[in-house]
Amino acid sequence: MTISNRGMPIDARIEQDVHGNPSLKRMREDDEIDRNSYRADMHIDTPEAMPAGQPDVVVQKVPKWQQATEASFNGIVSIRFSQPIAFDTEQASCANATGFIVDAQRGIILTNRHVVGAGPFVGEAIMHDHEVIEVRALYRDPIHDFGFLKFDPSHVKYMKLVEIPLAPENAQVGIDVRIIGNDAGEKLSILTGSISRIDRNVPDYGSLSYNDLNTFYLQSAASLSGGSSGSPVIDIYGAAVGLQAGGRTKEATNYFLPLDRVKRALELIQKGEPVLRGTIHTRFKYASYDIAQKLGLPEEIEAAVRRGNPAGVGMLIIASVLPEGPGEQAGLEEGDILLQINGKLVTHFVTLEEILDSHIGSTIDVVVNRGGKDIKSQVLVEDMHKFTPTRLVTVGSCVLHDFSYQLAYSCKLPPRGVFMTSRGQFEASIDEESGYIVEKVDGKPVSNIDEFVKAIQKIGDMALVPLDIHCVIDTHTKMDPIVFISHQWQPINVYTMNSTTGLWDHTRIKWETHPLDANPVNLQLQELEDTRAHNCKDLALSIVIVRGLYTLSLECVSSTKCVSVGFVVDAERGLVVVSRWAIELSACAAMVVFGNSLSIPAKVRFLHPTHNFAIVQYDPKRIGKNNIKQITVSKKPIKVGDPACMVTIGDARKLTCINTAVSDTHEFNGKAPFIPTWRCINTEVISYESALLSRYLAGIIGDEDGQAQSIWVNFPTGTKKSFSGGLPARYILPALEALQQGEEPRVRSLGIEVSAASLLSARTRGLSESRLEEFQAALKNQTHIFYIARVEILSKAHGVLKDLDIIISINGKLMLHIDDLEVQNSHDFLEMVILRDKQEMTLRVETTEYDGGDNKVIKWCGATFQAPYMGLRLQSSVAHSGVVCVACDLGSPAEQYGMHSLCWITHVNGIKTPDIDTFEKVVRSCPDNKYTRVRYVSFFNEPDVLAIKTFYHYWPTSTLIKDPSSASGWRSSED
Repeated sequence: MTISNRGMPIDARIEQDVHGNPSLKRMREDDEIDRNSYRADMHIDTPEAMPAGQPDVVVQKVPKWQQATEASFNGIVSIRFSQPIAFDTEQASCANATGFIVDAQRGIILTNRHVVGAGPFVGEAIMHDHEVIEVRALYRDPIHDFGFLKFDPSHVKYMKLVEIPLAPENAQVGIDVRIIGNDAGEKLSILTGSISRIDRNVPDYGSLSYNDLNTFYLQSAASLSGGSSGSPVIDIYGAAVGLQAGGRTKEATNYFLPLDRVKRALELIQKGEPVLRGTIHTRFKYASYDIAQKLGLPEEIEAAVRRGNPAGVGMLIIASVLPEGPGEQAGLEEGDILLQINGKLVTHFVTLEEILDSHIGSTIDVVVNRGGKDIKSQVLVEDMHKFTPTRLVTVGSCVLHDFSYQLAYSCKLPPRGVFMTSRGQFEASIDEESGYIVEKVDGKPVSNIDEFVKAIQKIGDMALVPLDIHCVIDTHTKMDPIVFISHQWQPINVYTMNSTTGLWDHTRIKWETHPLDANPVNLQLQELEDTRAHNCKDLALSIVIVRGLYTLSLECVSSTKCVSVGFVVDAERGLVVVSRWAIELSACAAMVVFGNSLSIPAKVRFLHPTHNFAIVQYDPKRIGKNNIKQITVSKKPIKVGDPACMVTIGDARKLTCINTAVSDTHEFNGKAPFIPTWRCINTEVISYESALLSRYLAGIIGDEDGQAQSIWVNFPTGTKKSFSGGLPARYILPALEALQQGEEPRVRSLGIEVSAASLLSARTRGLSESRLEEFQAALKNQTHIFYIARVEILSKAHGVLKDLDIIISINGKLMLHIDDLEVQNSHDFLEMVILRDKQEMTLRVETTEYDGGDNKVIKWCGATFQAPYMGLRLQSSVAHSGVVCVACDLGSPAEQYGMHSLCWITHVNGIKTPDIDTFEKVVRSCPDNKYTRVRYVSFFNEPDVLAIKTFYHYWPTSTLIKDPSSASGWRSSED
């Protein structure tokens, strides 16, 4: 006898669905498996004659589990999805999960709520044969961890669809199950387990996270990890008895959502009826009889309940009652033991929800036992969907929506108010990451998202606005942060769920324009009363606060350090100098605050490419009578031992001064960061004797004549640490004088970074004895000279100068001091003598004019692209193109399909992109909802190709261009 697997039916009881595909209809659990009737379940090829006397052949049946799992494969999908905007308990993100088809004819996939998400969703399903189809959100339950996705079955061209039936009644303790899904990113992993509990309370994932409630969970011993969410829990008959929802990896324990309410929701959707969900704003938990006894349950009631529910081992107890809800209004309390609703014994969550879902808008009679006494109440059942937000508002990258039912339970608060789920640019004013309820905007109460929009859109441009907020975790403490509003950099968008398309339609809300108050404001700055300041007393009258607002992560900078002390250097023209610690990028909105009483919008006028300062400009006409005094920059050489006095803002925002003296002058040697960003190079730093100065990040240091000797600033070091030091004030003079003459500052540079090399090192590398004697004669208290650490690619010096070249002289003068390099700022060509490979050579090197930094920025598919910036040019050896990706937004197509920062973009759809203008032209021609091929080279010179699917609904293409004529200095294609 021979056995052939060809044509072997999986099971005689498998029926055919509308596509002619096997549809796994649930087999009754009490079906007897005839272990001897193997031939009935198999196709057996039998020869016409069997040799006489041959013993019977034992025919082995294909194991039932193999039948069940193999028949399920075409019904299980991998889900690649993104949640493009932070919402409710979820931040914007991209991830992978699992789902399974529950209606092949209508194209319905079951997965978890935390996959579908409560907010915007973009996703696609990868079938078993690797066909990819679009899916959209069809339904997500307000509280339970399940949701449905919709796809078009006609788009599946090559594979026969299988739908997996739901059999919640098959979930029993002790049965073996298979969890089939996308575990740890592996497509179609099969894990084995056994159901150990069917009455477990919901797992707790922590505050401000998604948590299920008012349901049992199934529990099993199986070790699953990321990507398995939404996997079907299959029994031996091929039916789903649970939905993988979570677990604990260390304990190898997994939690499955029972499918009772899932099946009900599916049937209603299939009928085209709404999925009604009722609530009395009360959370229940299941407690065993011994716990109920401790809460006062009388023995006779327990006996009656046991008779009414012989299989049960416990009862439902109220765990929490939301404030102001119908449960609280009816007098229900935590610890109450639920007995009856409408005269029916209720000890199971399914029964509880059946009653609530069918009585929305009506009152129900509830009987609870409290401390041994029965208490009867009439409770109004409300619509749960009413407390599930379907709109959100973005102000720049700050995201707000109505406080949700889910969050209300997490925080034990009433489900009302405006919730800030992502701080965005408000991060500079709001320190903690926890969620906040916004109570007032500019003194106006806001109780919902409509009132918030009306209040915020009335705020004037470049205004500081007070918010009244409280953290949802700490409701005892109220806060009043002042946030910076810029109409250009913070557009208002309202997104509304569209249940038909599954998308969230968005509308741009126009800011209300208000003319600036033309009346100047008189100003009296705080004077320094400390007599120790002597001639430096008036420096205090130049001190201001400079705020920067950033909406773009340019040059791989994602800054939150946007407030620092600045100093007025020209009161007539409104020029203020500040550290680049505060103003890192030109694409920002700036504001100058005087005396903590008056704020005036400012414009970034200059960012020095190598020294740690920026210059911003405010409108001096906004100020009337005042006592502002601009600083006078000292031109005296700074020497060790020179007396000095630092004036700054100290504790309690009071002016303070510290007398000290110069202890050292040396070149700044900051380590290059792993991720190239702007950093200070080729700069002298002044150290002072007093250790008290290190307590402050910013200040102005005067000499004995009261003139500005240095600016105390914070220097990033390329590591997590930073240090403060004195930046010689003389560095600001060339740029300041140009602006005072009505010109744009002009800076030329060799495009090199220099570092110190000891004379010994230079000698071993070929420095001649005559040169050594020449340096030793010229150097004072110094035993080092300088070598080129890096040459900036794309600079005119690149290829002429090389890394590790030792600089002997520039324009005939020995390079003894770091400031000898400043000659590059005003010369088109320099004659340099360098030492390379133990040979001196004279080179004529052309300098490169500084272009002011970023000039054009493209946003495409959620990624930010720009021309190669200085920090990258210094730390790269090759420029593969003229376009670099510098940031990818969370939840964007760029993130989802593998784009990352520090990529040189060389081609888009096979077209070369040598510069940012060509790149813009090509990406603007890419169609929506189609894959675009992007070829790139990583920062580590590794080429690769990505296929990125555009989705312009949430991620449109936009261009930002530097425009000196605009108020902010920038113009957007969306303006």
